[in-house]
Formats: sequence, C-alpha cells, structure tokens
Amino acid sequence: MKFQQFKLGTIADFSSGILLPRITDTVNEVPSSRVIYNPLSESSKYVHGKSKLPLITPEQIGISLLQREAFLVEEDSLINDQILTANFAAVTLSKQLDRGYFVWWFNHSLEAQRQLEATGQLGRRVVLKDLREITISIPDPGLQRDVGLLSTISHQQSRVLKEKAMLTEERALQFIRQKMMKEG
Repeated sequence: MKFQQFKLGTIADFSSGILLPRITDTVNEVPSSRVIYNPLSESSKYVHGKSKLPLITPEQIGISLLQREAFLVEEDSLINDQILTANFAAVTLSKQLDRGYFVWWFNHSLEAQRQLEATGQLGRRVVLKDLREITISIPDPGLQRDVGLLSTISHQQSRVLKEKAMLTEERALQFIRQKMMKEG
C-alpha cells in the first residue's frame, strides 16, 4: 500500500487562541451561547459578552498544546461560539485528509508520537511551528475513512463505558452509605 507524505503545514492551517485572562467579557459557569472550548474539562466555562474572540468550529480539529492530543470538535445546538484559548490550536485540514483519520494518526500512530516526542521535553507545550513541520503519511481516502470511523466509534464507546462505570460506582457507594446508616 502506498502512502503519500506531506508536512502538516502544507495540508493544514493552524491557528491559536487567546489567553484566558485577556478575555474582557465575563467568564463563569453560568450557561450562555458562547463557551470556552476545552474537551478535557469536566465542567464548562461560558463567555458573556459580544467581544470578537478566536473561535474553533465543528469542521476543524482541536489540539491540546499541553497534552499533545487531538479532538474532533463537537457540535452543540445550544452553543453559537466555541472560544479558542491559547491552550489549544484549531486545525483546518485540506480536503484530502479525513478528520477522523487525522485524530487517530495524531493520537495513536507511532509516526506522529515519535515526531511529537522529538519536538522538545515532554510536559512542554508543543508550538504551532513544530506542528507544521511534522510529516504525515496519508493512505487512500477509503482507508482513511475506515480508520477514522473505527477510531471515532471506539472512542465514543469508551467514553460511554467510562460514564456507565462511574455511575455504577456512584450508585454502589450510595447504596453502601444507606445500608451503613441503617445499621449504625
């Protein structure tokens, strides 16, 4: 099987976000139609105001510059704007690159992991300049689609199973507490 190789900077556009303290609008946990993009957070922070801020869209890929992890950007019907902060990069891929394949490649391929490790000390945030220089091997569109779909489905299933496990543990602990209160 033949793979084409490209530097990421030739087939993807990268943009960075704003430092959170530089947002002049109110930022808090009260829901609004503008949210701070952070797929790693368990709770959301919302922006209240209309100032022009960098955005990330569901057509793009989000990359955590600290964790060196890529994410599909999810769409939410209640959210108009997902604000991009400096901890993340927004990536717009060329049409020849499947979004799901790119996320799998970035997060799991040996090719990407070796190059990311070579970009500096672990724990140091990766910079856009380094990302643009990484070489990606791209298979034919059918294989990209298949890998991307399988990876996306397995990630979604994993997330559902983790949520079920947490709920089961929470209910078990609640049951134990109730039993202990009755006997105590």
